[in-house]
Amino acid sequence: MRRFERFSLSDMQNSIFSIASNELYLVTDYNKLQYPNYCRWFYGTNIPRILSGKGEIIFYVDGCSKIAGLVILKKDVELKICTFMVRPEYRRMGLGSKLAEDSFENLGTGFPKITIPETRIDEFEPLITKYGWVESRVIDDYYSPEIVFNDPKDIIIEPQKRLKK
Repeated sequence: MRRFERFSLSDMQNSIFSIASNELYLVTDYNKLQYPNYCRWFYGTNIPRILSGKGEIIFYVDGCSKIAGLVILKKDVELKICTFMVRPEYRRMGLGSKLAEDSFENLGTGFPKITIPETRIDEFEPLITKYGWVESRVIDDYYSPEIVFNDPKDIIIEPQKRLKK
């Protein structure tokens, strides 16, 4: 099994923080296809959140210094996984579970809020099942339909099944 080294962006200092922030943005810039203001959110909302202690980015690097996966966390008015990404070539190696469990520890809950685009729900099915995430609702007032999981204020009794059987 491959070895991965774990990092937290908030633990990095000065120029290393800037370099890591830019690398993390580049790895996740595919999000701008679904969220046109992703760059503004990443640098204008997320990075200040990390600097103030109300957020975190946890990421793993492989032996070749390539970012293999990451989570972007929000821990202010809500405990939320904002971005969850494992590069395709590193999937099925347990990295998704490591990132999920790191998120739980950092956020202090095993049921953080997470929104998943409806078109990508099958990618997350193993994590949804493994950790028993509960569908709360569907939101369709943003850029595309997203399923909200683990939002305690509006968990529905009978979640609609969107996972392929």
